Amino acid sequence: MPGLHAHLSEHRGQSISCSKDCQCSDLCTNRPFRKDKKIKVVKTHFCGWGVVAMENISKGDFIIEYIGEVIDDAQCEKRLWDMKYRGDQNFYMCEIGKDFTIDATFKGNVSRFLNHSCDPNCKLEKWNVEGETRVGVFASRSIAAGEPLIYDYRFEHFGPMVKCNCGASNCQGYFGSKKKMYKDTLSSWGCKRRRTVQIRSSFATTK
Repeated sequence: MPGLHAHLSEHRGQSISCSKDCQCSDLCTNRPFRKDKKIKVVKTHFCGWGVVAMENISKGDFIIEYIGEVIDDAQCEKRLWDMKYRGDQNFYMCEIGKDFTIDATFKGNVSRFLNHSCDPNCKLEKWNVEGETRVGVFASRSIAAGEPLIYDYRFEHFGPMVKCNCGASNCQGYFGSKKKMYKDTLSSWGCKRRRTVQIRSSFATTK
């Protein structure tokens, strides 16, 4: 989504995964990031590219890891400016914390194509796996095969209000409501940002 820097913020602490030495069976629910669910990138009517489930997914299931380059705040700001000057309309960043942003713009996976919804069926969770912080997409409710995979970006915008096209009955109408840093300099940027992050806020994403 152009002009939006999403934010991954689930108001919860970081979960800790069992180690490789864990003797639990393959059914252990405390060892995500082992196997992705079957999902597919599709073209949507109003929100560009999106992702749908190719199998039934149960509430709480791990779906896919959000992957990208880990960059600090200075590099994140520089990349945002570079994208503005190039006229880029899509970017994929997820801020995890201070000096820790995952940028899937150049290196990433299918997860960056998940769209935003005011009534999501997925959520992003931060996990400590063998001492490394990783971010995963998890089902926040049961999801049927063929259903779009969507989550709340919890982003901030840096310019004019941008209309939300999620179509949910509880749609807020527009993306974000706060204007923090870059609000003037990036005011010409457009509408949707997918998969993850709000700069200097809590925890998010974009496309």
